[in-house]
Amino acid sequence: MSTEVVVGRGVLDQRRLLGGFRPGFVGIITQPGAEAVARRVATALDDVPGDVLVVPDGEAAKTLQSVEDVVGWLLERGMRRDGLVLGVGGGSVTDLTGFVAAVYLRGVAAIYVPTTLVGAVDAAVGGKTGVNVGGKNLVGVFRDPRRVVVDAGILDALPDDLKRQGFAEALKAGLVGDPALVDLIEAHGAAADLETVIGRALAVKQDIVRRDPLEEGERAHLNYGHTVGHAVETVTGWPHGLAVAVGMVAAGCASALELGFVSEDRQRDIVADLGLPTAAAAADPARVRAQVVRDKKRDAGGARMVLLRAIGAPEVVHVGAATVDAALASVGIHGGRRR
Repeated sequence: MSTEVVVGRGVLDQRRLLGGFRPGFVGIITQPGAEAVARRVATALDDVPGDVLVVPDGEAAKTLQSVEDVVGWLLERGMRRDGLVLGVGGGSVTDLTGFVAAVYLRGVAAIYVPTTLVGAVDAAVGGKTGVNVGGKNLVGVFRDPRRVVVDAGILDALPDDLKRQGFAEALKAGLVGDPALVDLIEAHGAAADLETVIGRALAVKQDIVRRDPLEEGERAHLNYGHTVGHAVETVTGWPHGLAVAVGMVAAGCASALELGFVSEDRQRDIVADLGLPTAAAAADPARVRAQVVRDKKRDAGGARMVLLRAIGAPEVVHVGAATVDAALASVGIHGGRRR
C-alpha cells in the first residue's frame, strides 16, 4: 500500500485530510502539545463521527500499555473495521497510531498529521510503526498510512529547539541521498525554507522505501546515525533529534575509519551550526554500549553500522570493537567496555 503525501500550508480540511475516504468513525490520537491541532482536525472533519484521545508526550506513549489503552478506548466507542485511526503529533504519536491501526481488529486505516519537523521528514513516512520493549522500537510492524498531511504553517510556528531537532533528520536524509539538501542546510541552517526541506527529505525517504519497503537491503541506509543515536536516546532520555545528531557525528568518525570518509569535519560543523549537540559525555558508557550491541542491524556477523563512503553514498558495514570505541569516544563517551 502506497502513502499519499500532502505538503502545504492551510491543508487541514476534510478533503485533503481524508481524500475520498469516508470512515465510519475517526479515533484521533494526539499528545498534550498537539491537542489544539487535533481539535482543529476534529472540527475540520465536519459530519464524520469521531473523538480525540490524548496520550502521554514523547517516548512515554510508546508502550504496550499505551497500545492496550488506545485499543480499549476504540472498542468503547464501537469502532469497526471501516474506522480510521488518525495520529496528530510527533513521531511517538504516529508510531503508536500506526501500530494500533495495524493490530486493531487485525487492521484498520491510518492517517498521520505530523506536528513536529522530526515527524514530518522522517517518522510519518515509510510505514514503520513501533513501541519500546527492552529497547527503542523493538516491537512493531510495517504498516503504511493511507495519507500523511503536513501543514508547513504549523511547523513554521514551532519553537527553535523543536525545529533544530527536525533538521537533524532532514540533514540525515541529505547525507544518505541528496547532497544538494546538505548544501542547502549548510548555507541557511535552520532558516532554510521548510517546504523545500520537507519536500527534499521526503523524496529521499520515499525513493528508498519504494525500492525496499521491508528493510531487506538499502532501506537500512535511512538509519544513518541511529545506531549510536538510539542508544544515547534510550540511556539519556534525550529527544530523538538531539540523539541522532550525536549519532551522526559518531557515524562520521566510524565512516572515516572504515571507508575513508573525508567530510567528517564538515558534517560535524553543520551539526554544530544547527545548534545541535555533537557529544553526549554525560551518557553512561556501559549502558550506551549495551544498547549499541542490541541494535536491530546486528546480524550473525556482529555489529553493523550505516556509514558513508561519501555524502550521498551510504553503506552498511560490519564494525569491530575498535571502531565502536573510536566512534563513541568521538562524542565524548569513553569506556564501558566489558572486560
